[in-house]
Formats: sequence, structure tokens, C-alpha cells
Amino acid sequence: MASPRWTKLLRDARAERGRLALMIAAIAVSLTGVGAVLGGYAVLTREIAVNYLGTRPAAATLELPGGADRALAEQVRQRPGVADAEPREVLVARAQVGGEWRKLLLFVVDDFAGVRLNRFRPERGAWPPPDGTMLVERSALGMLATELGGRVEVKTPHGPLQAVTVSGVVHDPSLAPAWQERCGYGYVSRATLAALGEPPVLGELRVAFAGEPRDVREVEARAAEVASWLGARGHPVTEFQVPPPGQHPHQRQMVTILVMMLAFATMALHLSAVLVASAMTALLARQVREIAVLKTLGASTWQVARLYAAFVGLAGAAAVALAIPAGLLGARGLSASIAHLLNFDLTSQAVPAWVFLVQAATGVGVPLLVSAIPIGLAARRTVRATLDDHGATTGALPAALAWLPLPLRNALRRPARLALSLGLLAAGGAMSVSAIQVERGWEANVAKVYATRSYDVEVVLNAPATMDLAARVAQAGGVRGAELWGYAPAAFSRPGAIDVVRTYPDRGHGSLFAMGIPPETGLVHFPLLAGRWLRAEDRGTGALVLNHGAAQLSGKRVGDEVTVSIGGRPSTWHVVGVVEEIGAAGVVYAADSAFGAAAGTPGQGRLLRVRTSAASPAGRADAIRAIEAALGGAGASVQSVLPLAELRTAMGDHVLVLVRMLEALAGILGLVGLLGLVSAMSVSVVERTRELAVMKTLGATPARLARLLLAEALAIAGLAYVAGCALSVPLTLLVDRIVGNLGFLAPLPLVLSPGAAGAWLAIGAAGTVLATVIPARRAAGLSIREALGRT
Repeated sequence: MASPRWTKLLRDARAERGRLALMIAAIAVSLTGVGAVLGGYAVLTREIAVNYLGTRPAAATLELPGGADRALAEQVRQRPGVADAEPREVLVARAQVGGEWRKLLLFVVDDFAGVRLNRFRPERGAWPPPDGTMLVERSALGMLATELGGRVEVKTPHGPLQAVTVSGVVHDPSLAPAWQERCGYGYVSRATLAALGEPPVLGELRVAFAGEPRDVREVEARAAEVASWLGARGHPVTEFQVPPPGQHPHQRQMVTILVMMLAFATMALHLSAVLVASAMTALLARQVREIAVLKTLGASTWQVARLYAAFVGLAGAAAVALAIPAGLLGARGLSASIAHLLNFDLTSQAVPAWVFLVQAATGVGVPLLVSAIPIGLAARRTVRATLDDHGATTGALPAALAWLPLPLRNALRRPARLALSLGLLAAGGAMSVSAIQVERGWEANVAKVYATRSYDVEVVLNAPATMDLAARVAQAGGVRGAELWGYAPAAFSRPGAIDVVRTYPDRGHGSLFAMGIPPETGLVHFPLLAGRWLRAEDRGTGALVLNHGAAQLSGKRVGDEVTVSIGGRPSTWHVVGVVEEIGAAGVVYAADSAFGAAAGTPGQGRLLRVRTSAASPAGRADAIRAIEAALGGAGASVQSVLPLAELRTAMGDHVLVLVRMLEALAGILGLVGLLGLVSAMSVSVVERTRELAVMKTLGATPARLARLLLAEALAIAGLAYVAGCALSVPLTLLVDRIVGNLGFLAPLPLVLSPGAAGAWLAIGAAGTVLATVIPARRAAGLSIREALGRT
């Protein structure tokens, strides 16, 4: 025969099915978010390592102007501590797509059948590619507007425009998706490189070290040893590139975003646990006399507490049963979305068992932990105190608060419950508003691409040209002005040491460039973070301005001395300023003549920045064709052309999907907050049923009572709205810093969104009305006899 206590538990579950459903829903919703993010984290961190390390990335890439071949690679491979070595080359070319030019990175491979470092996998078509054809990375097909068997118009720095057949499609997990970087990826043989008009020389030697060291300093030391050995044998190394060992280019960003999303989901779980505690308070308020009867029949405090703890455990277990499959679906969707965003395949979407164990433990344990306080207080009450509970509040407010409106005075009679309701609603509102404001901050940062630049087309030349080239381009149709700047790859160097660059084989992530500009230029106006901008008198000095990316790479501040290798020529400079430059890699700026002297290109430049009169993409395309024609007429060879709109698109595509996920989690928090208000008002109505009956005997109508309860709920929601908006400011600042440093190496600007605050106000008001109307009408509609008969 079942114990009376457990029979009561089952009857309570049936009688309180609405409240039980509310508790289960709140826990299940937030626990689903925890499971989705935690499962996604487990899958993605495992799979990104499987994909990236599966390519066997080179620990270091050595630049040899004289070229490398298989024989030299074999000699290096025999060196102590060297696991492998392989010659390669990366060439910046261009592809003509629909009448426009697009950047094309050509990866030149010596032996496709014997690729051992930085491997890529064939998916369709030929392997290896026949001479005269190329393989295309799968994410680049759309950017090049081609498909397997199609033809791409390719122009290399020294060759003519040629149509190259796409003979195969490959997947390279070490590269960011082409649609993010706004360029194409192609793979060609040395014979194809020669056919395209370039010397068939491989200028890189990629090296892997024994033991696969994960300390970047150890990798640099080993690379320096190999470079010294090569130099002593007539193969000088001008630079070596060392990316973060064993780490995908976007791995840090991915992990940080997932941890932040997990923090949001965990907060939602804790809010739902607080909601459960609130719902238990309502249940206990309804059953005060039942508890007294149980104690009269001999039940101990521990037995009563265990009974109600079992009720919470039942809700938690039911929520876990719902959340585990839903969280599994969410984890798979999240991992698939981010894998697409980072261009890698999921070899397995299996979520490890520990994720489900964490869900089960937190889904039951956290609500029990938070509910322990109201359950313990109710279980410890004496029989006399319980029987003396008449369902009316007797606490008096301080006289100093007598001026407050009646709804607020009613809410303040239970300060602990008011704090609970305010906390739930304010946290939900703050998260919801913050998510939208973070998106607005991201958009504001992307808008700085235009706000800080007064040109709309950037052209990089293959070789320096004289400064009169800018005047010639300025006369082209659709052009309003042009400036030619000094431009060269750069590295922060140490005296007597080979230059080290912390970049990946794509030459984008972690790169550094030096630019020589006229100090009086009107084409850029970057915000100063410290110091000053260049002046006319800096043309004869070593004054240098760093953008914020270069400042982070070097660790230098205003007033510091820094040695910069520009085009392989080291020179010492004095840092006079640091500027914020959104949408660029690390860049150091010097006055044009000072740059020319340091780079060995006086009176010349390689970077053409052009202001056009175009008002549409079509007009810009016409202007670019006119610019190309002017450059061709002057004999200048173009390496790349980048409309500013392409840069803005690339920045917008990088983390927008992650911002959307944060908004979804914020929506969960907002929902939990509204459910908390439902529970709080239910408690209030239950506790004040007799009080409402007394008010009816004094002439209060049901409609008046309903309005009174609704006004109280709206007062609580109003206070929560103010608190939520105030809390959203520091929360937005925190998330702005995290997301901004990931995407731009600088915090996002704080953008307060009246629209977001207004939307939350409307949602909160509507939710408050819905949360209060049903219990208020039910209580107000009771007859006086029914109300006085309620416990």
C-alpha cells in the first residue's frame, strides 16, 4: 500500500498540473539551450581539431627568394628535429567574373600525389589536375561563378588573361569560406603556373617538426635553426611565417563565442530554477493547512521537505526527458551551422554522454537547490503558525513609503517576492535588449568602413609605379580623385634575426602591411586612440602611426621605438600615434617620403586609392573598368582591385549568424522572465484570496479587484523594465567587448536602441496582462463564501 505522503504527491501533481506544466516548461526551455550549446561545443571543438589537424598544417613556412625544390626539401627533412618539409607557393592572381575582377589565391603544388603538409581532399573531378587546368576549393565555386568543368578567366601578375578549366573540386578545411573572404581559391601545378605566364618557381618551404610542438616560441626557435642552416648553404631565408600551432584560424573566436552563449544559456537555467522556487512558493502558500495536518499526524520536518522536494524533482526529471532530445537536435543544428561558417565537415555529430549527464544533473539539481529555501521555510513552520495563516498579509509598510501608489504598496508588502519577480523580468529584459544592441553595435562598426574612408575602390599594383600615375587615373571616366601610396608587406623585426610573421598560408589572418601616405591625405580619417596623426614635417623623420591591429601585434605604445622590416629592409621608427582602423589587418603608417626611403622605392607607390562618382554597383563597375584601362595605358600591372562594398560585405558575413544565436538565447531568457511573472502573480492571488473576499464584503466589485491585481502586476513589470534597461547597458558593454575583440580586435561601440527597449516594453506589457488576467478574473469572480473557504 502506498504511503499517504506519496499518494498526496501524486494527487498534488494532478491538482497542480497547470503549475507543474509551467515549471516543466521553464526548465525544459532553458535546459534545451544548455544542451544545444554544450553539445555544440563538444562536437565543434572535437571536429575542428579533426578537420584542421587532419590537413597536417605546417608549423612554419620559410620564404626563399631563390626558390625551393624536392631535393632541397629532402635535405631539410633529414635535419634533426624536422618531421617533414615540402616546397609550395601562393600567388595572388585575379579572376574575371561577370565583367568584374575578383581576388584569386592560387596555391601552387609541386606534387599533388605526394602532398603531405597542408593537405586538401578531392571531392569531385580529376586528381591530380591535368596541366593547364586547376582545382577549385568548394566554397569558392560561387565566388568564381563556376562549376566542375567550367572555365575561369584568370590573370596572374605577369601573364595575360586566360581561360582555365576547372577540372576538380576540393575541400581545404584550413581556409575560411571564400564567401567570407570575398576571394577565390585555386590549386595548380608548376606547369600550369608556367602556362599562366609566371616563373615556375616555388618560393616557400613548409616545415613540420618532430613532436608537433605547441609552444610558438619553440616553433620559432626550430624554424630559425633551419633558416640558419639553409642560409649557410646558399639558400637565404628572408622571412618565416608561424601561425598559432595546431589552431584553426577561427578557433579562438569559435570557442569564445560558444562559451559566451553557454553563459547565456546557463543564466536562463538559473532563472528558470528561480521560477520553480516561485511556483513552489505558490504551491506551499495554497497548502499551508495541509502541511499542518501532515505534522499533526506525525510527519517530521524532513519528511515534509522530502515530499515537496520530490515534487520539484518530478518536474525536473520531466523537463530533462523533454530537453535531452530537443537539446540534441539543437546541438546538431548549431554545430552544422558553425561548421558551414568555418568551412569544415562534421565527421561525426555524436554528442558525448557527459553532455546528457550534465543536462540531467543540472535539470534536477539546480531547481532543487534553489527551491530548498522556500521548502525548508514551509517545512519548519510549527502547526500553530500554519493554522494561524489566514491568507492575508499583515506586514505594515514604513510610513515613509505611504506616498507610493497602491499597486506598488501592495507589491512591497512581500519584498522578497518582489525582488524575485523583478530579478526574473529584469534579467530577461536585459538579455533581450542587449542582444539587439550588440547587433546594432556590430552594424555600427561595419558602417565605420565607409565613415572613416573617403574612397570606394582600392587597387594594389604588382610593382611600384611613379606618383604621376595617380593624376592619370584621376582623369578616367567616373573618377573624382586618386592617391598613390607606398605599400609593402611588413614584419616587426629584431636586429640580426630573420623576420617572423604570425600569419597562415592564406596570407590574410595575422598579416602586417606598411603604407606610405601623404600626411595631408583626405581619403582616410581614422579615430585617434592615442597620440597624433602624421604631419607634413614627418616626411623627413621616422614617425610612425600604428592601427589598433598593429599595436596589438607589436605591443607598442606611443613613444616607443619599433623596428619594422618593410619589404625585407629593417628600419627603426618612433611611434607617434595609434588609430582605430576597422576592416583592416595590422597596418603601420609612415609619411610617403620616409616610407620610400625605408622601402627603397622613393617617389613610388603600389597602393592606389580612388574616389569615384558611382552611385550604384553598376556605376562602380564602369568606373573600375575605366581605372583598369587607364592603368593598362600607363603600363601598370594590377594585382587586385577591391571595391569598399566588398570589404563591408565580408565583415558583415563573419559573425552575423552568431549574433542571431545570441538573440535566440535572449528570447529564451525573456520567455523565462514572463513565465516568472505568471508564477509570481499566481502566488499573490492565492495568498490574498481571503483578503480579496474581505474587500468584496466592503463593496469592491469583481472588475475593480481584477483591475487592482492587474495594476500591481503592471507596476512590477514597470519596475522590472526600468531595471532591465539599466542592466542592459553594462551587459551590452561586456558582450560588445567580447564580440568586438573577436571580429575587429576592438570593442564594438555602445549603441543604445530605443527600438529594442520599446519592443521589450510592448512584449512585457502584453505578457503581464496575459499573465495576470486569468488568475485575477478567477479570484475576483469567486463568491465571498468560496473565497473565505479557501486555504
